[in-house]
Amino acid sequence: MGGSPVPVVKQIREMLSIGRDIHNPREDFLDIYVFGVGAMVHLENINELASKKPDERHVFYLRDLTDLQQAFHDMIDESETLSMCGLGWEFEKARDQQKNPWHVGITITRPGKGRETCKGALVSPYFVLTAAHCFTIDDKASWITVDLGDRSQPMTVERLHSHPMYKIGAKASAGIPEFYDYDVALVKLNKAARVGIDNGVRPICLPCTEGTTRALRQRHPGTTCKDHEQMLLNPGDVGAFFVNQHPHEGRQVLERKNVLVKYGDKRPACEADALKATIYRNVTRIDAVVTPRFLCSGGIDPYVDPNTCKVADSSTPQVGVISWGVVDVCRGQKMQGKNLSPAYARDFHINLFTVLPWLREILADEDLGFL
Repeated sequence: MGGSPVPVVKQIREMLSIGRDIHNPREDFLDIYVFGVGAMVHLENINELASKKPDERHVFYLRDLTDLQQAFHDMIDESETLSMCGLGWEFEKARDQQKNPWHVGITITRPGKGRETCKGALVSPYFVLTAAHCFTIDDKASWITVDLGDRSQPMTVERLHSHPMYKIGAKASAGIPEFYDYDVALVKLNKAARVGIDNGVRPICLPCTEGTTRALRQRHPGTTCKDHEQMLLNPGDVGAFFVNQHPHEGRQVLERKNVLVKYGDKRPACEADALKATIYRNVTRIDAVVTPRFLCSGGIDPYVDPNTCKVADSSTPQVGVISWGVVDVCRGQKMQGKNLSPAYARDFHINLFTVLPWLREILADEDLGFL
């Protein structure tokens, strides 16, 4: 089907002057990997096409797609990808943390008051992105620890940076007990995390950075922050996911939940449901609680979206950070199986494109290459 690849391989070798000179064969200038998938594979044919180098494997005979994913994993030299954000292992045998290596746990231990947990996402070896509502104004960095990857010991924190415009009680006098505008924070670790998918640790990509430009397969230089926004948040229903942690068969598992961010004609209805939250039952104006910095997901149109937990989930921060929801679907129940929440159960997330000046300021020394 499609003709023989042998002539094309010969043309490539000729173009690169490979094999012309017996004293300088130039074989190092070309690597040809051949994959045979399924039962009807002619091993002699694929062996003829592949590069032949000592101590290297270039021929892969694979039974199915699972074997193919494993083969790609085996080919990657992780030492050459450490600087790349947003990479996780996708093959079947990978652990949950290896599939979501940016996912971290945050614990705040308040003396005499017990513990509170949140989730976040590693955005550089030193910084974790999370929600500001995880913390109180009195919290100290020494009370916070971060669990990431396969470390047996949590990491300590040097400093907590909540967005300076976040003031949960800013509108209390107007009858709005909780106001979540600018609900975003950065936690700085005392020492850099050891990045590597093998140990389940790698940063996620932030918008308007060189790393995201590479992840989107765009030119650099030549791609702008506006280009990122148009690609990641184009008008309409925008596909996204968050990572939910829940118990399953005696252990904690991480599960990706797909949602649609309503960024087109469904956005007004999504935002209007905010007033159905119990704490906003006396609020009459949507824009009093839903500012332009929020993204909205949830509901049943065009299909039922799973809902997030205010302190139990972490989102992929290429789009936003989970802030609050109309209904607390996670209190006292598990997030497994069917979503039993009502149609008006919407979730609101801080749009990272709207807090970029603050991100650039705090992360200025992290070599992220902000555009």
